[in-house]
Amino acid sequence: MLLLVIVGTCALLWQAALRARDRAVSASRELCARAGVQFLDQSVNLRRLALVRLRSGGLGLRRHYSFEVSTDGTNRHPGSLQFDGERLENFSLPLRREDVALAGVERLH
Repeated sequence: MLLLVIVGTCALLWQAALRARDRAVSASRELCARAGVQFLDQSVNLRRLALVRLRSGGLGLRRHYSFEVSTDGTNRHPGSLQFDGERLENFSLPLRREDVALAGVERLH
């Protein structure tokens, strides 16, 4: 009976991880479309996982995902997402050279 509980718990955790990854892929696609950059490889990589206190006050998992984008179809730049629980808390995408925010700026650090 204990073995069945352990296997069932592992299956539920695995399924939750797959759902979280699918949310990250979907969010990455949408953010890239809005930013006008190409989402490369159609995948994300889980980089970090931590137990944190959520805004609601309860405990949850913080997941950091990374992925790659292209601003012109020939280059690769890193992008990232941070989910706290099921909520997208933070993201990072490169800017395209023709974006107004970059007008007159040679290099951003």
